[in-house]
Parts: sequence; structure tokens; C-alpha cells
Amino acid sequence: MKKTFLFLIIILMSNTVMLPQESQISFNASYPVEFLDTINVFVGEQFEIRDKLSDWSTNFADLNYVLGIYLDKSELGGQRITFSRNAGGFEYIRGSVNYSNSNAIEIRSNVQTGVNPGDYDVILSGNIISSGIYYFVGLIKGKSEQGRYYEDAGYWVINCAPRAQNKMINNMTVKDIYYYGESASIDFSIANSGMDRLSNYYFRIYEENREVYSGTSSFVNLDVITKNASLVNKTFRIEGYYGGNIATFFNPAIPGTDSTIWQFQLLPPQNFEVSMAWLTEDEFNLLGKNDFVDALDMSLLKNRKIKFTYYTHDGDGAIVTIPEFRNLLVTATPPDFLIGSSNNYRIYDDDLGKVIELNVDPAFLKKISENTTKKVTLSIRFTTQFGDNKNFTFIGFVF
Repeated sequence: MKKTFLFLIIILMSNTVMLPQESQISFNASYPVEFLDTINVFVGEQFEIRDKLSDWSTNFADLNYVLGIYLDKSELGGQRITFSRNAGGFEYIRGSVNYSNSNAIEIRSNVQTGVNPGDYDVILSGNIISSGIYYFVGLIKGKSEQGRYYEDAGYWVINCAPRAQNKMINNMTVKDIYYYGESASIDFSIANSGMDRLSNYYFRIYEENREVYSGTSSFVNLDVITKNASLVNKTFRIEGYYGGNIATFFNPAIPGTDSTIWQFQLLPPQNFEVSMAWLTEDEFNLLGKNDFVDALDMSLLKNRKIKFTYYTHDGDGAIVTIPEFRNLLVTATPPDFLIGSSNNYRIYDDDLGKVIELNVDPAFLKKISENTTKKVTLSIRFTTQFGDNKNFTFIGFVF
């Protein structure tokens, strides 16, 4: 039958000794000890350790289990490891539990039968009231089901940290990366009776060592940064203060004590897209001799419009950013397809995009014979507000 061996509550409190344990214990290559796990806990927080045991006799009289708790560990090489400064422990021998440091360690045990024959688990539950690093060293001695003597040793590293009393009122996070145009804000107010004066909260945001934004509040609207095109490709540091000091709080995601300092990077929008009825130069070059393309009727507004936009995927949605045109140049071949060099297009925003509407010369269209088309090549060049240099070539057969 599978048996579960429970040691329920280990509380470190004092140094009163009930059963002497070795002040130190050593291991080497011929008598090794295996590192089993590192466990991070907080003062006063119950934690659990599960030992890895199998292939043991169902007769618990054949089992000895000794656990020592030590404060120091030294490694001398060659698998020589020594644990010293014993802080308590217990021994499970033939069904009875004896413990050291009665005021330091309270132990209750319970044996539960399982369903699988020949194995069992050892579960240790603890609650440490003093911060520090503890080494829980376990030693098993007994017989297997085949009657073979068996001995094994392993240890856990328990990092016990003081629990922060402060907790964030809002379950907020600061992402590592934001994209231009993204709406973002945080509120780092902390639930603590000593931190409830709103006027004592303030924040500062730095780009490298230059302060770019600050305010007297625990609420920070990051749109001032995320919607500023001049700040893309820069890294920022947010510092949250209460009463002149960086605030600290308990962060369950670590878990542990955290501080109100965050960093993030602002990236330019992604996925520059173009919508138009014309062919791109690459599409035109892929046409075969027998391929057909739709001719463009210049009397239709949709064939004279070319729309540009940034489309950045953000979770289940998207951020649409309208580009700006700087140093815009629109030309055509033949050049008389457009009206004049200074009046050959107009620009406006339409349906979350920036549109270039071509001003086509009616005289050019009248010269095209009935039932025929004229090949036109458009060249459009500009620089966006993010410094992206764009150069497009479009080809169409117009009438």
C-alpha cells in the first residue's frame, strides 16, 4: 500500500534541545548528498516540501528518516559538502517521531495509507518565523521490498525572506515594450494605513538620466510618452515615490519585496500598409505574357486614391497610426498624366489612413484612344514622422 508520511508544522522559535542532533554533517563522493530544490518562502508563511521516495517496504518498522536543519553550508570540492550550525530537526524511527529544539520545532505526524504497494511519500510542512537561509538535510535508512539495505541523502535550500506589509491596491503591470499610439497608464498607490495621503505620492520618468515627465500623484498617464513620436526607440524608467522615498510593496509574481521602479521601451508602430488599386512594381514584374490585369478608370475616385497606414497588432486588437508625410514627392511617367508639378495631388485623412488623391489631367485621358489603355508609372517618396524613408513605385493601365 502507498503510504504518505506527513510532518505538519515546523516552527523555528528558540534553541531548547529535546533530542541532540549532530552540530554538523558531512558528505563526500562515496557518501554523497543530492541537491533537491530551492524554495522561496516568507516569514510566517506555511510551505511544503515533498521528498522523492519509492521502492520502499510497506513495513514502516524498516524505515528511519532523519531531517536536520542547518544554517551554514560549505563546499570544499570533490563533492565534499558540510552542513553546520544545527538549528533543529527530527527523527522518524520505527513509527515514532522524536525531535530536537522543542521550543524551536513543533512536529505532528500522521501516516496515511495509499493505493500503490511498496512506495510512499514524505511531506514536510513548515512555517519559519525568522528570515534567513536554511538547509533542510534529509537522510533515509531502511530496507527495500527485496530486503536490500538502502540509504540516501538529499537537501533543500529554504530562502526565508521578510514579508512586505505593503500591497498594491491595483493589480497593475508595466510592460517591457509599448508601441507608439498605445494607451497606457498605471496607479501605484499602496494599501497601507501609513501610505494613505494622496498628496505624498509623486512620480518621475527618466529617459537615460534626463527627466522627461513628472507629477504629484500615484496615477501616471503614460500616453504623454507613448503618443509622442519624438520619443520612439527610447528606454524610460518610472520611479514612484511616497513621502520622498521609493515605495516598496509585496509582489506575488516574484514572490517577494518589490519597489516602484519600472523600465520600458517605446517602439515605433509596425506593419506599414498601402491600399490602392494600382500594381506594385514587384507585382507588375511577376506578370506573365498571358496574364490579365484590370484597367483603371480614372473617372472613379477609388482608382485615384492611395492610402497609407501603420497597423500594429496588440493582443486581440490593433493600433492604427496615421503616418505623416515629410518631403513628399509624387511624380508620374508619362509626366503629363498629372496636373502640373505643384498641384498634382491632394492629401487628407480618410478612414484611419493618410490618403494621396491624384489630380489627373483630363487632357491626358482624352488622348487615349477608345477601347485602349495607357501604361502609367507612379513614383511616391516621403519620410514619416518616425524617420522611415518610404519609396514606392506603382504601375497601372489607365483610361
